[in-house]
Amino acid sequence: MDKSKKSQSLSNDLALTIANSGGVELPAELLEFTIDQVVDESILKDIPVVGWLAKGFSVTRSISDRIFHHKVLRFLIELEEVSKSERQAFLAKVESDTDYRRKVGEHLLVILNKIDAFEKTSLLAKCFDHFLTGDIDFQYFVDLSNIIERTPLSDLNALCVPSNQRVEFSSVGIAVACGILEFGIASPNFGEDQPELGTKMSKYGKDLRDIFLGHLRERLANEKAQREALFGEEK
Repeated sequence: MDKSKKSQSLSNDLALTIANSGGVELPAELLEFTIDQVVDESILKDIPVVGWLAKGFSVTRSISDRIFHHKVLRFLIELEEVSKSERQAFLAKVESDTDYRRKVGEHLLVILNKIDAFEKTSLLAKCFDHFLTGDIDFQYFVDLSNIIERTPLSDLNALCVPSNQRVEFSSVGIAVACGILEFGIASPNFGEDQPELGTKMSKYGKDLRDIFLGHLRERLANEKAQREALFGEEK
């Protein structure tokens, strides 16, 4: 199989695995595997829902393949709490629309391959969880995943601090460049009359923080209730 067909097959397999998982109960012990253990083809083949990984690459070829397999397994395990019933709309879409299935699978393969820390895989899965349940659309997931990929892990961890703690980034310039901060008008300091140009959390930064802390769904529900109170029930 040539490289392009192999890539397409992998993207299809990944999208379908996500759609059909939930309650499969991938063994959590996989997260404790060393990279050397994950490369063992027999281990992958013994896990039915991810056996395609063993066939998709020559798993003894390179350390980069081992790392990639480990990230895919981490991602799938993190999504296990999303029930099959909550995946139904996604399942119907990927089964009926091959272009959509390829697009979702290909983006996940690319972004999982590019992220530079295993811990980012868990944060990426939290965002994809919200896509599966319809809280965000696919394009917004793509935007958030690209921000996760280019943001230093220390700054992503800063977003995860409890809501009563101040978020402090290692570099304001990097946070702006990555998209989690944006320039805006800051409130004037005590004793000063004029506001100054400063930085504030961007919409992406706010949404990522709420996703990481598990607050986004509650916030969206509250915002919907407020809109309905003002304008009537949404159709």
